[in-house]
Amino acid sequence: MDKLSDGLPSVGDLTINCVYTALLQPVNVVKILIQVGYEPLPPTYRKPSIFFFSGGFYYPNIFKYMKYLTDKEGSRLVLYRGLTPRLGGVFITNSVRSEVLAAVPASTSKCPPEQIAHEVGRQCAATALAVITSHPLLVVTNRMIVSLIGGEEKYSTVISAISTIFGEEGLLGFYAGIVPHLLGEVSGKAIEVLIQEIVEKAELNKKLGLPAHADGKTSLPVSAIHGFLSYPLQLTTTIMTVNNCGLAVSDLPTVQGTQSSWIACIKALWNSGNIKRGSNLMFARKSADQTWHTPPSPPTSPDVEPLAEEVAAVVESPVEVPAAPTVAEVPDVPVVPEVPVVPEVPVVPEVSVVSECPDGKCELKPAATSE
Repeated sequence: MDKLSDGLPSVGDLTINCVYTALLQPVNVVKILIQVGYEPLPPTYRKPSIFFFSGGFYYPNIFKYMKYLTDKEGSRLVLYRGLTPRLGGVFITNSVRSEVLAAVPASTSKCPPEQIAHEVGRQCAATALAVITSHPLLVVTNRMIVSLIGGEEKYSTVISAISTIFGEEGLLGFYAGIVPHLLGEVSGKAIEVLIQEIVEKAELNKKLGLPAHADGKTSLPVSAIHGFLSYPLQLTTTIMTVNNCGLAVSDLPTVQGTQSSWIACIKALWNSGNIKRGSNLMFARKSADQTWHTPPSPPTSPDVEPLAEEVAAVVESPVEVPAAPTVAEVPDVPVVPEVPVVPEVPVVPEVSVVSECPDGKCELKPAATSE
């Protein structure tokens, strides 16, 4: 019976996983933004066709979403936001799983049920420890990606994201959403390994002509079942990792009402019809109970926020225009008193002087006036 390889992962396996993760990082960025409900582009109506089986409103596909992000940020590097912590999480996950599988030997029992139970427990233990050790980097990755919604700078780099989480939430902030993440991965791995072991024991792969899975490599049908069954918990994990972290993503309708616990989150997603949001990145149809909304505006800085509130209050307050005064309201103009007429002053006749001395030697006497 083929078993998963024990011991540390080889350099070749790590290289393949890192390259695979890097190539799919743009898909991961778009998927996380869609999962939290970021809808910058409105849905459009599509007629029934081979791709759209029934007519209705459909959201833009992943390629239009990528183009929107690159046009908004002005660079294609935005599609690789959070790649560094995600690669770190892949390395830690593979290393921890390999160490645990090497420490716990395979079952030596000849009873098939005991072998199956032992292998399921062994794989679940390795998966649980890998999730616990790599979850902090998942929180950093998700918050770096969703910070694109509001343009916050405190999650723009790995160092600033780690310092912000530790400074605002402490160590517990790195384990936001750990419960649904742990339940989803462990339950999915249990189902996956159980199906593999039953197929091998019953030799159904030979009877049905299916290829037997190699060491540690899961066949596609089993992976699809794992993803389908655990997707609601994956969606809940994504939302809980970015809840109550001071980002604009908290204003999105999909995230509102999910802050109390992961159980309340999954209930809210189920009741709103968003339990499968982000599972279809190509032909996602808008359901009747979903409403399209515009993305939230970027938060203002602390220095500008009070001024912005005052301006908004002034703009929103009604402007009182004084009414035109009526005739009765016009104040009385005081009457200017008349100026008394000044009587005319009689003109005094001129006094002419007559000289009796032509030579200028006698006194000058006034001329006699006639009575």
